[in-house]
Parts: sequence; C-alpha cells; structure tokens
Amino acid sequence: MTPRMLKQTLEEWSREVHVPADLADRALRRRSRLRLTRFAGAVSCAAVVAAVALLVPLVVAPRFAPPVDTGGSPVVVPVQPYRQTTPAQDVLADTENSPPKTMIAAGRVAVSAYFTWRWHTDAERRLFDRTWYLLDPVTSRYEKTEWGWVDVAPGLRWAAVLEKDLPVRRIGIFDMETRQVRAWVPVDHPVGGVVWSPDGTRLVATAYDGSPDLDRTSVDERRCPATAAATPENPGRPPFQMISTSRTGYYVVDAATATAGDFHAVDPCLTDNSNVRRDFRWSDDGTLVQERSAVVRRPDAFYDLDGRPHDAPDGYVLTESQAGVSPDGTLLAGRDGMPTKITELSTGKVVGRQQVLQLRAWADDRRLVALGCAGTCGSEFHNGLVLVSVDGRTTVPLSAYRKNSQQPEAWEPMFTLR
Repeated sequence: MTPRMLKQTLEEWSREVHVPADLADRALRRRSRLRLTRFAGAVSCAAVVAAVALLVPLVVAPRFAPPVDTGGSPVVVPVQPYRQTTPAQDVLADTENSPPKTMIAAGRVAVSAYFTWRWHTDAERRLFDRTWYLLDPVTSRYEKTEWGWVDVAPGLRWAAVLEKDLPVRRIGIFDMETRQVRAWVPVDHPVGGVVWSPDGTRLVATAYDGSPDLDRTSVDERRCPATAAATPENPGRPPFQMISTSRTGYYVVDAATATAGDFHAVDPCLTDNSNVRRDFRWSDDGTLVQERSAVVRRPDAFYDLDGRPHDAPDGYVLTESQAGVSPDGTLLAGRDGMPTKITELSTGKVVGRQQVLQLRAWADDRRLVALGCAGTCGSEFHNGLVLVSVDGRTTVPLSAYRKNSQQPEAWEPMFTLR
C-alpha cells in the first residue's frame, strides 16, 4: 500500500467516526464500573499505541531518502503511460503565502514544482541559481529540495531530478510519493536539463559542455557560418548569428528501465537562439524532439529520436504563448501582454480577450491559468497566478501576488497535467 492509498484510507475511516448523542450519560452510568475495566482498558490502550507505532513510519514517509537498493538486479521503475482523470477538487489555491505552501491547481493542471532564484558568483562567473520546491502529492504541500533541476511527469507521481552544479553525469528518477530516488541513469555527456514526454514514460535530456545557467556576460559568444539565402520555405542561417550556448546534443531516456539511449549531437547553429540554456523538449504528440526558436514568428526545429532533423509534425501550430493550443485543438492562446487574446484556429477569429499579462496553461477547453497583475496593475511585475475564462469575464485568484517578479527570490511555477 502506497502512502497515498494509506492516507486516503485513514481519511475515509475518520469520516466514518460517529459520536453518539448520549455519550455523556453513558459515561456517568459507567463510572461505577470503571475500576473493574481499568486493566482491560490499559491493555487496549497499549495495543492502540503499538498499532500507531507501526503505522506512523508508513504515513510519514522519509523525505528525500537514499536511492532504492536493488541488490545489483536490473532496475525496473513502475512507470505507466499517463491517463487523464477527473481531479477530485477542481480548483486548489494558496492566496495567503508567497511562495505558496500548499498545492495550487485548476482543472487538469497543477503547479507541480516551483523554484526561487538568485544570481550567484563563482570563480568570477555569474550564474543563475535555482532553489527547487517539489510538490508532495500525499500531503499536498511543497517541500524544499537540494536538486539543481526538476521536471515532473504527467500524473504527479514521478519526477526527473539532477543534482547541483550542472551539468551532471546522472539523472535521477524520483518517486514523489515515497520521496526516494528509484534509479540513477548514468550518461557519458553531462546533462543540464530533462523534460518528460507527454505520456510520462520517457525523458529528453539536454547535454552541455559547460554550465547552462551562466549569465550572457560570463560566456564567450561565437559566430555561426552563413548558409544559402533565406526563402519562405527555408529560412536559412543568418550570416551574423551569434550563439553563447555550450549545448552539445541530447539523450532519449527510457524511465521504466532507467536507461539512456545513444547520444545525439546537434549543431547549435541550426536555429536562431542566442540563449545560454537551450533545452530540448517534446513535440505535442511525443514522436519528435523539439527546439523552440527564440525569434518571434520563426518556426521551431524538430529532430527524430535518432538525432536527425525532421519536418514539423502534422498539425503543428506556431505558438506565441506558453499555453499554446487548447486541449480540444480548436483555440490558440495569444502572445504575452495585456490584454491577451484567444483566437479560433479554424477561422482566426478572436473569441476572447483577457485582462492578464500571460496565458500560462489550459485548465480545460474554456479556462486558462494565467499571470495577472495586482489591483489596477500599477506594476506589471506585481503579479500572481489567476484562473481566467476564455471570454475574460471570470477571474479567480490562485496564488498570492509576488511583490516584484523581477527581483531575486521571486518564485516561478512549473505546470504539469494531474
């Protein structure tokens, strides 16, 4: 029995507890018999204490315990393909604490983790340093971690974790219920970021030769060579494109067997992107590896699972927001900036405008989790998470407002299907 199942069972028992209306009268009537039953009561009490002593270690799972010891046998992680279910509670909010302490969720998505950030100087290099807080699905609270990178799989059961001082040479498969690393996946090329596939069975791990979190002022930029002249069908490579990344390629990791496939080297000059961190992600259907373009209205790049460049998948839509296309595939969330807008994909018609700053994730086909600003929006950086309808008429606060999201120690959420 997992901690989640045990917790649910105990909650069900507690709901069945029933206090008789005549309890006080019964106590008075039985007072005279108390001496005769004291010994039996003491024995019962001892039994209860013993049962609780056995039960508590199961309920309170060790926090971030060492990896499971398999005794040298092959690792098998009980990862199952993700299946969408209806959440027991549609909306969960924490509007009292910033950063949040208890679970934030709306519809099909949850804030599965978040990080606070600061700038850190190491050997005269300026680094973007994250402190990660990971959801405990048993207690519905966020716990501070020592990981350098975290990504949570759909379903909120498994997380992929990397240790501090990125890049690193192993990837952890972390059980969010038992709080244990179930397996470590070794890699020859150090990695600095990992992302789960849409079905929660695989990972794409991005490799770097140096830190992916260096400030641009701490890296040496280099110029990419030019390619043929650009056309609408082939954007080509600009002659003066500069890059500052140490990214080298990627692995595809099978979570169930905790094994990494072959390393696939990728030329960083193939896309317009001067960011230092340039992690790969998955296409929406999970069949290809995707690299987001950093240039507005420029198509993303795609690769097959063997590292070869690939055409965009069928139905690919160039998106301008984190939310992208609605779950039913009919609506498209617009770019950042108040007011935001949502258009109908088939016609391009604007179906709603919202008084928010950014559209972050679709809660369902008619609502989105967004970033809204406090009060009359005197400062766009004084913002927090809200649930907003497509037509913009309904807005529900989900988190407390950050005083200044551009200042160190501000928190940044990660959204995952639950």
